[in-house]
Amino acid sequence: MVERCPGCGMRFEREEGFFLGVYFLNITLTQVVLMAYVAIVFVLTLPDAPLAAILAGAAAIAVVVPVALYPACRTLWAAVHLGMQPLEPAEQADAAAFRFERGDAAPDPDR
Repeated sequence: MVERCPGCGMRFEREEGFFLGVYFLNITLTQVVLMAYVAIVFVLTLPDAPLAAILAGAAAIAVVVPVALYPACRTLWAAVHLGMQPLEPAEQADAAAFRFERGDAAPDPDR
């Protein structure tokens, strides 16, 4: 994962412990997928639900989904946090300095 936004130069990790929200979001989405899987499989296979197969599928989901969703959760959390707490002037200056060092410090026409 990159340290900064490739477009604006904002640091993704804005403060210590910033990505605790990512873990919460990732666990929550994994639990939603897991509960949906178990509910759907039970409904489709009742009255003789194959418990061993359902548990194996649930274990696979519990391992694969958090790993697969982590990059998306990290991006989503950065966007949510930026919406709740806009960049401070020092962070804007840091991003501008990064863009200047990178060589693309031209003013953004959209701002």
